[in-house]
Amino acid sequence: MTIPHELPTTHPYRPAEWEREIYPMPAFPMVMATDVATSSQWYQTALGFADVFTMDGPDGRPLLAHLRWCKWGDVLIVRARAPIDGPPGRGITLNFMTLDADEVAERARAAGAHIIQGPTDQPWNARDVTIADPDGYRLNFTAPGKHRVSMDEIVKRALGSAKPAEWR
Repeated sequence: MTIPHELPTTHPYRPAEWEREIYPMPAFPMVMATDVATSSQWYQTALGFADVFTMDGPDGRPLLAHLRWCKWGDVLIVRARAPIDGPPGRGITLNFMTLDADEVAERARAAGAHIIQGPTDQPWNARDVTIADPDGYRLNFTAPGKHRVSMDEIVKRALGSAKPAEWR
């Protein structure tokens, strides 16, 4: 199994002007918030997201906040147009890369965030922490695991000793 590139030496990936660059985003989540201003401030303070821009609606309140964790790691926080029935984001977890899940957890905890799980070592070379945002959406921050094993070894463990013929 090949790895297309080496692990980044900094993550989140934040090159010069990362927080202001406007580019076409191939995919991004839109999170419906009960209060865009409160959620936007929480993402920035508790987690370290940057505010790319915030757009006010006709009533003068924020309608949309374009936030960025890192280059290509954008989230749009938008005002819910109608009440959301049931728990928000049921079955969906947004995932963001970092080099230190413990550092993200400490920052979030210091800001009063609800840590759902972790930081926890995972069997796929990762250390994860899952945090709830003010509306209850699940945000997972994943870092490289401390005990690195090859992806071939991870697949071998997952499949037992049987490997598909094309892997041999």
